[in-house]
Amino acid sequence: MFHLPKPVINYTHQLIVEERSPAYFLVQNGCLSSWGGKLSLYGFTNLRQGESVEKQILFLAGLLPFQGLPLVLPCIKMESGVAADVHIFTADEGEWILLLDASWYENQYQLVQQQGNDLSLVRQHQSRLLQPYWHDLVAANLSQELVTILEKGDRRDVTILLAKICGFNSGIEDCSPEEVVSTLNSYISTIMQPLLDEGGMVSKSIGDAVTSLFGILPVTGSPAVRATKAAMRIVEAVREVSQVRQVDRRTAFGVGISIVSGSIVVGITGSQNQKTFIAAGDRMAAIEQLGYQTVPNAIAIDRNTYDRIGEMQAYFRNSKTVYKDIANEPIPIFTFLVA
Repeated sequence: MFHLPKPVINYTHQLIVEERSPAYFLVQNGCLSSWGGKLSLYGFTNLRQGESVEKQILFLAGLLPFQGLPLVLPCIKMESGVAADVHIFTADEGEWILLLDASWYENQYQLVQQQGNDLSLVRQHQSRLLQPYWHDLVAANLSQELVTILEKGDRRDVTILLAKICGFNSGIEDCSPEEVVSTLNSYISTIMQPLLDEGGMVSKSIGDAVTSLFGILPVTGSPAVRATKAAMRIVEAVREVSQVRQVDRRTAFGVGISIVSGSIVVGITGSQNQKTFIAAGDRMAAIEQLGYQTVPNAIAIDRNTYDRIGEMQAYFRNSKTVYKDIANEPIPIFTFLVA
């Protein structure tokens, strides 16, 4: 049997138990059996024994039942915003999920991710914002496997975010063309970064609005939670940009955000040299309709999204405004006005 000296064992125990805040779940037949450790650090409270684990712990959706060798998912953002290394392994009791605080390592993981994805995507988005051929960007940044799936067409359960620069078109009437382009680029690039950081795929950028889909790219975690986090970051980032512009006596704007969730059809169409990403369904119509009602510094979400964001529901209040979808069914709206 493998032997470790006692000082090494003591050090390892201290490293894990005292410094990395372990927490665990035990899952049996898809239901939460038991749990313990420092779960509050990761934002997990009010857990219910014997109920579906995927409905209570959103980042586990699609990962269970687990079979095979132990799986390690490094630096996964939890509901509280704390990053954790997630270890999944099986034993006679069932499936164990171990969480270890990865805050210390988070910056290193982010640097690696940015080198491979985020920074290059931002540069490409910024350089093509005013070009009508967004299809090139899609083809360049999707894996070949995903492109193959999308070329055949696929139905996905997604969360759709629409960010709109409020009052932009009326606010630039007296501006020069150079100032219009510079202002638009400043705001759109500010909106893009949180979307990319949270795993969103920008499906459309036209004028003063950006639409992003969460649930297309292979990113761990709830699309609705990631979209809502991105929305909050966008509002704060745009506010900071506007404050600087106001000091410089330049035209400043706010951003309004709409979010809906549900099933849509996605695909890539066109010739080999000119491919275009498409997204279709009543959820796309709903996000467009809701987008017309955006107000500065507000995030409006539909019931489907509200039901999927867990503890983040505390930020939102049921709006008196109810919209109709394409089937003329009422859509309850929940709003968060960022103070």
